[in-house]
Amino acid sequence: MKKNILCIVFTILIVSCSTDSESNPSEYIDILKEANTISVVPENKANPFDFKGSLYYNALILYRENKKAPNSITGITEQIQFISGKFNSASKTAKNLIVFDDQIVQSIMDDPDNIMINIVQGSSLATSVKSNLTSFLQNLILHRDDEFDVIYSYIISYENVVLENGVLTKDEKDTILTITSISRYSLYSETQRKDRDWETSVGSKISRPFFLCNEVSIISIIALLKVLI
Repeated sequence: MKKNILCIVFTILIVSCSTDSESNPSEYIDILKEANTISVVPENKANPFDFKGSLYYNALILYRENKKAPNSITGITEQIQFISGKFNSASKTAKNLIVFDDQIVQSIMDDPDNIMINIVQGSSLATSVKSNLTSFLQNLILHRDDEFDVIYSYIISYENVVLENGVLTKDEKDTILTITSISRYSLYSETQRKDRDWETSVGSKISRPFFLCNEVSIISIIALLKVLI
């Protein structure tokens, strides 16, 4: 049954990847929620650019060895600047360092969907690729509070379709698969933060975190688009 569900998802995604029309794969995530097919793991060995996500994750771990998880605009700005620098120095295909400040972080927090769309639309990708990548990222934003195994299922389903797509150029595939790889590892990192510094105060009183569920990862992914496309 689970294999049949994923086959349906792959078929629908193949159609959306090979056309210029707008697509909204939100329904696929709902199907995958019911399928519940994936354990919580970050990697997808089928993606030849899985190492890019690993580079991102390693930079994040390195940063958090000496810094607390971000709980302010300034905190996430510093984290993204650090990751951007490490990612660029380790990745031969990274294009440039991000010019990043608190104001940009705030703008992404306020309107992540439109900021993401503006970055993608301003890139040199083909129109059909922009449309498809936008739909993929919109669903990460929309479903950011879902369990990681559901989001992971959606991402690797999308990656498998991209790998099999005969219309996309090599550069287009490389770009998309790098973004999906980083997305997987970034969202996975949220599952590793069970003991958040800001969740506990004197008397074990739980305080409200500054960022919503997976918001740090979504902001980081959108910020890194400037490097990747």
